[in-house]
Formats: sequence, structure tokens, C-alpha cells
Amino acid sequence: MPRVNIAAEADIIEQLENEAKKRGYTIYSLTNTALKALLKLLKESEDPNMLESLVDYYLISKALDIVPVTTWYLENLTKLAYEKDSKQYETLCEEVGQQIGSFLKSKASTIEELLNFYTNIREILPIRNVVVKSDGDLMEFRVTGIGFSTVSTLCAGRIFAKIAEAYNLKVVNVEAIPGGIVIIRGKFSGPV
Repeated sequence: MPRVNIAAEADIIEQLENEAKKRGYTIYSLTNTALKALLKLLKESEDPNMLESLVDYYLISKALDIVPVTTWYLENLTKLAYEKDSKQYETLCEEVGQQIGSFLKSKASTIEELLNFYTNIREILPIRNVVVKSDGDLMEFRVTGIGFSTVSTLCAGRIFAKIAEAYNLKVVNVEAIPGGIVIIRGKFSGPV
């Protein structure tokens, strides 16, 4: 197969060469692998920046041992769990929030870094939008696109409240609005 030269930033090529040497690969094989993945995305009419988002999502999924399931399955499972024991269900949601909050804090130490991280991977998350408003020392986070039913949105509210607490937000109130909208209001009690 004939080879061609392609252009790339020198710094990226240097880092790629270093990683290739460490793992016993050639630049040729790594470039082909990366370009094949990019070509698949483009043929599916996806934005090429999606590739980096997918890598970030994969790393998060691996670190948190996330198992992909359909929304339908998750919605029905949450409904059954809530009907069985609503208090235990809410506690479980809070524990998930603490786990995710700890993980995110290790990746993004400030709210600003967290929002930048979200911006990088938002295309592949079920979360459609995050809007942050400030009114004096009171902060409001409006998260949309999470859950459909009242029960799953309630869980999402508990999860996001615990994530916010990981970033020193003293949560004043949480509104879980059916249809996938969570509004969290609070004040920062330490470094943001």
C-alpha cells in the first residue's frame, strides 16, 4: 500500500513518537488507527471533535466502571426501586453523587474546570445543558436533559447536589422538575 505524508503539529508528532516507542508501535500504525476512527465518525456525519470526547468518555466509564444501558431500562429500574423503598433509593442516588463528585474533583479541581470538562464531553452525555447564574453569593445551576420521569429526575437532583457539595457548594435547595430539569441553588463555603 502506498504511503503519503500528512501534516500535523510538531509537538503532537513528538508526543506520538514517544508514546509509540514506549508501547512498541510505529507512527505509521498509530496514525492509521487514529485516521480510521476519525473516518468512521465522519462517515456517520459526526463532528471530528467527537473523537476526543469519546476518548474522555471511555476513560470516565473505565474509571467509574460504568455499564451502558438503555434509557428505557434505567427509567423502569428506577421506578421499581423507588416503589420498593423510596428512602433507600434516594440514599443510593446520593451515594452515586458522592462517588461521581469525588471522581470529578480528581479530574477538575474547580467549578470552572468542571464546566470546561463538561463542555468537552457534553456531546456524548445525556445532559443537554448546564446554565450557571449568580445572584450575589447565591449560585444557581440549571441542568437539563437528565431523566424523564419524576423519579429519575429526583435521583438526578440528588446526584447533582452531591457533586455540587464536592465543590464546596452548601446546597440551599434542589428542585427536580419532571421532564429532566434539576435546579440546584447554594452558596460556596470554601475555595471554588
